[in-house]
Amino acid sequence: MQRERGRSAIAYTKPEIMTRTALCVEMLKHNNETTVCCQTLRSVTGAFLKIAVLLNLMAPNVPPAGCQETKGLSIQGKVRTGDGTALPSDITVRLEEAEGILVTQQFVGTDGKFEFTNLTGALYRLVVAAKGFQTVKQDVDMHFLASRYPNIYLIPLGKKESIPPSSPTVSASDFAASKKARKEYEKGHAALQSGKYLQARERLEKAVAEEPCYARAHASLGVALSMQHLFVPAEASLQKAIACDPGFLEAYIQLAILLNVENKYAETEAELHEGLRHFPGEWQLYYELGIASRGAGQLDKAEEAYLKAQSINPAVPPEFHVKLADVLLRQKKYQKAYAEMRAYLRADPGGSFADETKTLMKRLESSGLVSGAPHQEAPSPR
Repeated sequence: MQRERGRSAIAYTKPEIMTRTALCVEMLKHNNETTVCCQTLRSVTGAFLKIAVLLNLMAPNVPPAGCQETKGLSIQGKVRTGDGTALPSDITVRLEEAEGILVTQQFVGTDGKFEFTNLTGALYRLVVAAKGFQTVKQDVDMHFLASRYPNIYLIPLGKKESIPPSSPTVSASDFAASKKARKEYEKGHAALQSGKYLQARERLEKAVAEEPCYARAHASLGVALSMQHLFVPAEASLQKAIACDPGFLEAYIQLAILLNVENKYAETEAELHEGLRHFPGEWQLYYELGIASRGAGQLDKAEEAYLKAQSINPAVPPEFHVKLADVLLRQKKYQKAYAEMRAYLRADPGGSFADETKTLMKRLESSGLVSGAPHQEAPSPR
C-alpha cells in the first residue's frame, strides 16, 4: 500500500485508536513479519476468492488480494450537545481534505445525523459549526471502521472543551494527571499524529513516569510501541492502561486490534469479554470479537458476535456485510451469505469488494446453492 511521503500512517481522533492497516504497514518494514502481516491485511475479497476456489465456483489461479487503499467508503456521524439539550437549527458539517480543501458540506437536521458517501481518500477532517457554539474539528482515518462513525459534541461559546462524563472516550485518570504529565502527553500525541513514533514514545514515557497511572498516556504509548514493532511492551502498556482505568474503552479496542493483528485470538477474546463487562452496549467490541473468533476458526461464535454488533448498531459500514458473508460461507450457509452480499452491494454498489462480490453471487446462483430471484446488478452511484 502506498501513501503520500511524509504523511502519517494514522490519524488519531476522539477516541484515538490505531488502525489495523497502519500497524501492518509498519510490520511490513520488517521482513520477518511480512507473512504474518499479509495474512492479516489480506482483504475480505481474498477470503471470498479462497472460499470460491474451495467450492469450485471460481478458477483456482485467481491471485489473492493484496493491500488496498480505501475506496468508495462513507462517513456516518452524529452531532450532539454535551448536556443532552436540543440541537440548534443551523448546524453545518464541512468535509475537508488536507490543507483545508473543501470536499462538500451538509446542513444537519434536528436528529444530528450526517453522512458523506463514495469517499476515496484516506484522511479527512470534519468541521462542525453552529451559532452560539465553538467550531469543532475532528479527523477521520478511513482505514479504521470506528473512526468513520464519529460522535461530535457541540460546546457552547465561553465554556471550556470537555467530554461528557458518560462518554467512554474519557478516562478518570485524565482529571488526576498533573499539568506536567498532561503537557508531555500532548507533545507525545502530536508526535504520533506526525508519525514520529520514537519521539512520541519518549514523550509518553515521560508522561507515565510523571503520572504512573495515566491511562490515556499508557494507551497512546502502546500505540507508539506497536508502530515500532515492539509488541510485547506495547501489550504491557495497553494492559496497564486498563488496569489504571477499567472504564477506559479506548484501551480495550486498541489492545484487541493489536492482539488480533498478532493472531493471539484467545487473548483477544479474554480482553474483550472484560471490556464487554464494562461496556455491554459497545458494538466495536463485538466487532473485534467477531474478528478474533473468525481467526480462531470458531465460526459460530464469529457469526454471533457480528450479529450482536449489528443489532447494537444497525448502520454498520458496508464491508461489515462482506465479513459476515465470509463467515456464513464457511459454514455453508449459502442463502444467508448471499443475502449479506446483496446487502453490501445495496449499501456500497461501487465499493472495493463490489466486483468480486457480484462474481461470487453469480457463481452461487449458477451452481444452484442459492434459491430465489437471480442477482440484479446494483445501480451505479450517480
